[in-house]
Amino acid sequence: MNSCLTVKELEARWEKALAATRKAAAQHPRTYRELKAQAAQIVENPIDINDYFPAVERLTTRLETLDPGGHGSIFEIFYTRISPSSIWHVKMLRMECKDLLSHLKAFDEWRREKNHLRIIG
Repeated sequence: MNSCLTVKELEARWEKALAATRKAAAQHPRTYRELKAQAAQIVENPIDINDYFPAVERLTTRLETLDPGGHGSIFEIFYTRISPSSIWHVKMLRMECKDLLSHLKAFDEWRREKNHLRIIG
């Protein structure tokens, strides 16, 4: 049995994840902003070893708040990847947060395109 997905199947899966992410972010806009801020903080600054587990706990709590039922959003994907049972090294947390921010940037761009939103600065 071939487990490789076609490009069309991968695109459909990505669209579904983006739609689930949009719904979750719309329901919890403050938590979404806090998640992005915390992930950026982790990427940009050193973490004291004593702050590592509390930081991971806050991060995973935010991810779970955004998608508590596991509806296939970006938040669900990263909840699994960032949970303490998956990451035991600060460098890996930083890498996962960079990847999370990259995914959220792609989501924000997709959302702006879909809703024809413009950033006014």
